[in-house]
Amino acid sequence: MPDLRQFHYFVVVVEEGQMTRAAARLHIAQPALSQAVAKLENELGVQLLKRHARGVTPTDAGEAFFEKAAEALIAVEEAEEALDPWLRGAPRLIVGFSQSVGDIPRGLLRPYMLSHPDVEVQTRHLAPPERLVELRRGRIDVELLYPPPHRDELIERVVAVSPRYVVLSESHRLAGERSLVFSQIENETLPARHPSVAEEIANDAWLSQYRDAPPQLTATAPTSLDELWTLISRGKAIAILPEFAVPQTQGDGVCAIPLLGVDPLEVCLALRREDVRPVVRELLGSIDAAAEPRGGPSPPFLPRWQAAPQGRRQKGSRVVRSST
Repeated sequence: MPDLRQFHYFVVVVEEGQMTRAAARLHIAQPALSQAVAKLENELGVQLLKRHARGVTPTDAGEAFFEKAAEALIAVEEAEEALDPWLRGAPRLIVGFSQSVGDIPRGLLRPYMLSHPDVEVQTRHLAPPERLVELRRGRIDVELLYPPPHRDELIERVVAVSPRYVVLSESHRLAGERSLVFSQIENETLPARHPSVAEEIANDAWLSQYRDAPPQLTATAPTSLDELWTLISRGKAIAILPEFAVPQTQGDGVCAIPLLGVDPLEVCLALRREDVRPVVRELLGSIDAAAEPRGGPSPPFLPRWQAAPQGRRQKGSRVVRSST
């Protein structure tokens, strides 16, 4: 009978897509990790991974097992850590987010830090598989997310909206355009979704809501912006990215062109609805106060994009750039 350690090993291998990286993350020897995964496959009686020169990818059975194994690990940690937010001593606020959100967290947190000098504010970079996981576990207090997950158990506030850009190789036939519309890129190849990336994120990145059929995807799925840059620079795919992620991808043979006529990407701050601690609710209050209708420039924590109204934006809504 497989144990939780084997589940953990397998989940990390799928998330990393490579035995070497997974072994380094787990702090164990690669041969030992390979043997552990092979033993798991033998015990289950099914092949979970496809081995190839670039690393490993899950089989159909492996992808189904990955989702349930990850859920099992989360459930165990949630049971152990359910009381953690209430056991902390000094006031502390832990904010989690993906590195791709750029400088949005700084602009969001600075006013709160200035008005709450007694609160220890910490930030944590989250990998794609940790989306909503660390928040549900109580390891972080709030999370910056895109697109907003719209979950009943969460309180969400949109704190930024970002225009979309098409990122492509400088040798691409469209590279000289000043702007693009969706019909010009509808049939282009896009990066495939790695199993560790939520489907809602991939569908948003593919602009699936504008398509009548699924997009053509690459054979390999990037797990980082560096891997995405490699695919794009070699002309194997284009990507549709929010403006805040463009600086980390363009350059060295890759360019970015504004994509017009599509919804911008919303970034929201989410917290657990049951979390009523003042340290968390006061951050929410500061966001609500800054988002109240008023004249002049955007709220101070959004130097590039205006705050969106609470609730979902309608298709075709425009983003007005701040003058700051």
